[in-house]
Amino acid sequence: APRREEIRYIAGRRALLLHPTTSSKQPVDHPPLIILGGMAQSIASWEFHLPHFAKDRSVLIYECLGQGPLPPEEICSKANVDTYYADVSLERQGSDFWNVVDEAFENDGKVDVVGFSFGGRVAMAATVSQPNRIRRLHLTGVAAERDEYANVLLASWKEMLGANDVDIIGVKEETNNSRLRAFAWSIILATYSEQFLASVGAARVHTWVDGVCKFNTQNGLKAILLQTHGGEGQWTPASMAEEMKGSVESYKLVVGSNDKMASPDQVFRLAQLLGKQEESNEENDCYKVVENCGHAVPFEAMRLWREDVIKYLT
Repeated sequence: APRREEIRYIAGRRALLLHPTTSSKQPVDHPPLIILGGMAQSIASWEFHLPHFAKDRSVLIYECLGQGPLPPEEICSKANVDTYYADVSLERQGSDFWNVVDEAFENDGKVDVVGFSFGGRVAMAATVSQPNRIRRLHLTGVAAERDEYANVLLASWKEMLGANDVDIIGVKEETNNSRLRAFAWSIILATYSEQFLASVGAARVHTWVDGVCKFNTQNGLKAILLQTHGGEGQWTPASMAEEMKGSVESYKLVVGSNDKMASPDQVFRLAQLLGKQEESNEENDCYKVVENCGHAVPFEAMRLWREDVIKYLT
């Protein structure tokens, strides 16, 4: 098994590092892998995948600003709690990414990145922030634009998390926060395919809701929703794709055939905007549709998705 460090804060972000057990030096063609999860995910969401990725390279996973629990006082003092999520924009997240990576690995070399959903957009922002430092970029569930149904879902989540409310600072027990629990149920129902949820059953989904609430805060997720989901400007996936052309060695885009948040057509369009995709809508080395999956391909088709990542990165 890979050697895991303790979860700790790196450049102010809650992070986990894993290293291969081999005593030999890391191969030149295996740079560190950075994993960025979806909006309401945490390090715990990825525990099953991590050992597989860390067999022959160092792996870093961290929670972006707005994700994860409220940090300890040495990271965020009580005096700063009400401004802690004041800027969780993609521009900020992109520069944060390199602060975390450079502190974790103590160099400014190249990295590979796997990004899912919100994490994929952060990975794109990081590419814009420092071009030519990401070698290979594997994105799942990231579209050029959102379809109208996805916009309806986003509007409902903002309302659930109290976008129009006065902030309730420091809710002591987020697992019993009814707004956060309602949001967690809704995002799970939107993210996974109906067949998959029916197969795992309500009791198991209930534990996932508990996990979302245990490892996230209402105010952090609300900030991400309000600040990183605009349909216009420099930090949309379509705009970032234009800026990224030529600054990544290669990329791979993956989407579930039943994705409600990032439709296969819009993921294909993003592949075209990145500049290496043929006109035909068929799969090739840059674009893959996973049949009968919703948005959460890494968790509905775990082995298939993970093998695709490993094959692509090596």
